[in-house]
Amino acid sequence: MSSTPPTTTDPTSAATAVGLLRAPAETAPSATKFEGPTFARLVGFIGLFLLVLGTVVVVATRATGAARIVPEGWGFLFAGLGIALMLYHAVTDGEQEVRRMYGMLAATFLVLAVAAAVLPGPFKGTEAKTMGYYLLPWGVGAGFLSLLFAVPFVRHETDELLQQIGAYTLLGVGSLLCVGVLVKGVWEPAWLAGTGLALAVLGLGFLCAYFGQANTDDGPGYTVAFTLGVVGAGALFYAFARTVFPTVLYEGPAVLRNAYQATDYWKAAGRGFVILAFLGLVAIGAKGKFPLWLRATLAGVGLVCAGVFVLASTKVVVTTAPSAFLVPGGLITGGIGLAYLVVSLGVCSDSQIVTLVRRELSAYFLSPIGYLVLGGMAAAQWYGFLQFVDRLERMSGGGRGLVPEPIVRFYIVALFPILALKLQVAALTMRLFAEEKKSGTLEVLFTAPVTEWVAVISKFVATWAFFMICWLPAGLFLIVLRMEGGASFDYRPLLGFYVALGATGAAFVGMGMFLSALTNNQIVAAVLTFLGMLGFLFVYVGVDAKLGLGPTFVMFLTKLSYIELWSMSLSGQLPIRDVIVWLSLAVFFVFLTIKRLEMRRWS
Repeated sequence: MSSTPPTTTDPTSAATAVGLLRAPAETAPSATKFEGPTFARLVGFIGLFLLVLGTVVVVATRATGAARIVPEGWGFLFAGLGIALMLYHAVTDGEQEVRRMYGMLAATFLVLAVAAAVLPGPFKGTEAKTMGYYLLPWGVGAGFLSLLFAVPFVRHETDELLQQIGAYTLLGVGSLLCVGVLVKGVWEPAWLAGTGLALAVLGLGFLCAYFGQANTDDGPGYTVAFTLGVVGAGALFYAFARTVFPTVLYEGPAVLRNAYQATDYWKAAGRGFVILAFLGLVAIGAKGKFPLWLRATLAGVGLVCAGVFVLASTKVVVTTAPSAFLVPGGLITGGIGLAYLVVSLGVCSDSQIVTLVRRELSAYFLSPIGYLVLGGMAAAQWYGFLQFVDRLERMSGGGRGLVPEPIVRFYIVALFPILALKLQVAALTMRLFAEEKKSGTLEVLFTAPVTEWVAVISKFVATWAFFMICWLPAGLFLIVLRMEGGASFDYRPLLGFYVALGATGAAFVGMGMFLSALTNNQIVAAVLTFLGMLGFLFVYVGVDAKLGLGPTFVMFLTKLSYIELWSMSLSGQLPIRDVIVWLSLAVFFVFLTIKRLEMRRWS
């Protein structure tokens, strides 16, 4: 009887049998450790160091008044660069310790802003103290920094309670500022020109940050956005009523007569047309397919306005000459109300144009090109502002003389802002249609129920809005000049400049958008737009040099010289006909762009 050797089933014995070819023994997976965004934290540490260094330099210079090894200007530069680096760290690093550290920093800046708003000043030099003396620029600056660091904290925070505290803080501060500015502006319209305008922009920034975190489809987010629109519409109507109604009621029916005290039929026809227009608003409110509250509002506004003009056409109601309100109170109040209303419509409306404008505008704020353009324009305007201040010092003989008003006629129209404008328009418009055609998203867009004119208008409005945002620092720098210089100056020509800038900017954006629709290459579109902007510059050179041109041709070129229009507006003169020419040019380019896109159907 034979025996069979036993079969080896031990895996160790099997591994020993194959010698050097045996498989390695299995072990548990090794523990891994998350290192975190090391580069972002290094950037944040460098930013903190620069912020501390810059703060020490500025405080030491202001406290002692003596010159330092590091000048005060470099201290501000170090602090600004440090804040930018820390903001990059706050946005990219969402770790619990990091986000809460920056949340505490945001709260600290907010406390400093409140302290600057209530502390009397100045601390030295006089016994008379004024509450809120340090609100501009220190209080508003601290509030702006608080907003910048609060946004990444609320976005990264996972604890529901802390996130709600942060969101409601944004809501509370924004609502208080937005409403408080208008309430105070009713009693002090001149206050709006400096402090009020800065606080309104800051409050709107806080509310926009809240809308970015809240659900605006319904609930509290939608209610806040809707209320903001109501407040904005009310401010617009108040600015119109306070500007127009007292003057119309004071002039009475005498304004409808000519020099011989006979009825001027053209003036009477114009008054009748205005009354019919407001009655048409009443008809829209009565028959329109709108919500009941909107219909009632339109009808009420139309009845009030029509009634005032009818009453003014029959007798004199106001016997005392009304004070001027349009400049600056009316324009600034109406502008703030319009900004509130636009933001509210952008959040609440579901129309195609509003939705696409929101999409295009957010694309600028979510892409590097938008921040590069915004930062580049701010740097160019800052350098132009330094040149402006230096010129004022030289003209005044080191502070011993007076510079004739308006001093802003020497502002903005300088080499760097003009050159930056050409790059700005090319960079903003090059991707509008060229990139969409290259990537194929343009065809996807038109497969939806979106017509060519809706797509073109939405891109045009969004790009023009971002174009105007890039020029806001130029106006804000003058607020700093007013606060630091300690002397008032005539700022009203700057309002006319922004009207001229809006008209010329619309034409520039329209031209760039049309050139972008001609090609599917962004670089080609940018080069063509830059050459077009150079063409407008050569128009100014031709007007200035005359070059043997006839008077008719020189007058024609003058209408197309945006630098001439800017210079005239900054000198206190705003030729409305030239503004209409630029707006017509913008409409022409928008029309060409629509027709260029419609050619797709013909091929």
